[in-house]
This record gives sequence, C-alpha cells and structure tokens, in this order.
Amino acid sequence: MKLAMALYHYFPYGGLQRDFARIAREAVRRGHEVVALVSDWQGGTIDGVTVQRVAVSGGSNHGRMRSFAKGVLAARETGEFDRVVGFNRLAGLDVYFAADSCFAEHVNSKPKPVRWLPRYGTYLKLEQAVTAANGPLILFLNDDQRDQYLRHYPLTENRYALLPPGIERDRQRPDGHKALRQQTRASLGIDEQDTLLLFLGSGFKVKGLDRALKAFATLPETVKLMIVGNDQAEPYLSGLPEALRRRILVLGPRDDVTALMQAADLLLHPAYRESAGMVLLEATVAGLPVLTTDTCGYARYVREAGSGEVIVSPFSQQALDDTLQKMVSQLPGPWQENGVEYGRNPALYCLAQTVVDHVEGWTP
Repeated sequence: MKLAMALYHYFPYGGLQRDFARIAREAVRRGHEVVALVSDWQGGTIDGVTVQRVAVSGGSNHGRMRSFAKGVLAARETGEFDRVVGFNRLAGLDVYFAADSCFAEHVNSKPKPVRWLPRYGTYLKLEQAVTAANGPLILFLNDDQRDQYLRHYPLTENRYALLPPGIERDRQRPDGHKALRQQTRASLGIDEQDTLLLFLGSGFKVKGLDRALKAFATLPETVKLMIVGNDQAEPYLSGLPEALRRRILVLGPRDDVTALMQAADLLLHPAYRESAGMVLLEATVAGLPVLTTDTCGYARYVREAGSGEVIVSPFSQQALDDTLQKMVSQLPGPWQENGVEYGRNPALYCLAQTVVDHVEGWTP
C-alpha cells in the first residue's frame, strides 16, 4: 500500500516523533510505500520514507495547524494514497494515532470566556472532524484517554482500539550496565557517591520542570540534576541561587539516552499532563526508579511494575518534595529490580507492529 503519514513537525527527540519513526520503519519493513506529510522536518531521514513538505501559513500555532490540515487534505486528493494516517488531529484521515488527550475535556476545564478564543475553536473543530461519524479509526494509547473521548463523543466500538505500549528494546538495562554507568558518570563529572537525578523530555513546561526544580532545591548538596531535552532551560533556571545552579547539568537533546538512564539514580517527571509518557516505561525497563504524576497515561505502568512512586491529583508540591526526599534516601530501593523484571514482558515492545496491523486491516 501507499501510506501517507501526517505529522505537523518532525524532530528526532519528541516522544510522538519517535513513535512516528518506529511506525514508519515497521511499515517500510512490511513493504509499504511511506510518504511523510510534514510542515517541517529536522534531523536525519528515515530509510525508505519520502518526506513531502506541506506549506503552512499563519501567525499563530493554531492558525498554522489549521493551514497544515488543509494542506494534508489537498495532498490526499492528489497523492493517490491507500491510507492516510494522522499523528495530529486532522480532517480526512483513515487512521488517527491519538497522541493527545481529549481536547474537549481540556476545554471544559477552562472558564467560558477562554473557550471562545480562536485557538480553542480551531483545535476543537479538528478533534470533531476526527470523532465524526464518518471519521477514522482512532488508536488510543491508554484506557484513561479512551474514556475521556467517550465522555464527549459517541464513538462506536468499531471506531477505536487500545494500543499496547511501544518502547525500543535498547532501553532495557544492558549487559555491562555497571561499566556503562561508570563511564557515563565520569564523562559528566559526577562522583560515584553523588546521587544523580534525570529530568528528560521535550517541552519543559508540560513536563513540569518548574515543579522538578522546586523539589530538587529541597535535597542535599550531594544530589545533582541533569536536564535533557529539546527545549530552553534557562528561563526556569534564572533566579536560582548560584549554589543550586552549580548542581544542575543542562545537556540539551541527546542521542545517548540509554547511557544517561544507566548513569542516573532516579527519573523525576512531575508532568502537568501527558497522554502517555513513554519515558516512564523506558526508565522502568532500564532499572531507573521513577517519580511521576498520575496525570501521565503511563503512570499506571509505574504502579503496575512497582518501579517508582506516583503523585496523585490534585497535585501538591509538598507531596512531590516529601516523596522525592524519601526516595532519594532509599535508592535504589525495590524500584530498580522491579522495573528490570517488568521489562521482560514482550508485550511492552509491540506498539509499532500493532499500529501497522490496524492500518492494514482497517476498511474506511
């Protein structure tokens, strides 16, 4: 089949983008022709995938997304695709990979005047196109996300499916992990007796870097924090005491995440909201204890594995501070080996294969 895979912005470090890449590679492996419809592509190419840029216009994020949606529809008309798979809310899809939580649910939490803003109207209309009676098959990342959609849209059971998690096997704790840990910590200038926390993710605002820094500030001087991801950390660090800043490493986007997870002692991920949060499972199978919030879809796997602690809603900074202090005093605790054992489950590694199965089997 000739498949179009539509994603507004591709770069190699985002969780959604990495899912996109895994699914594209699986489709190519099965012999499908894959065309990536994007407004922007950063980073290296994916073998077997043709990149087709969609011109967008507009002075706002929602305006550019609306323009991109129109461009994807136009490409569908001229590209003779057998299936169009969307990774953003778009009209004209055959299959929608639901990376985002339900926008109608998000809108309902806002004051009424805010709901009338053009941004909210644009994204709500795009979501309504996805959930319309003639809309695509929707692939949900977890049951909480599915239930959000069902509270707002009358989707029949044949219109959606629930996906297994999908992480790369190279995130598992490798043979020789002790040597890798020592080498990586030495390269970072971290003493073996120090405790090293990892904050990892693109989009520091949603991932809760402000919360993480407040909690980190309550810890002893022997605790260090490394911030990794495709975003600007300086706005969050400005104003911090110099002594605290000296304990923080800002590494930017990195390709050696497996090594960094082995070097770290705990993943700190107090996100405001995330449909999934792939990093939680990646840390779990790497044997890296996790501290996160229950607003992440994959927090359920942290609980299930016993690989860390989950802060319940409504969020309390004090609860995060107290739990982090307790975990740091007990590391590695039971969390490390629980995660490694949980990572032996083969069902954790088949998201891409399941998505392509659905794309091949779905009859629009």
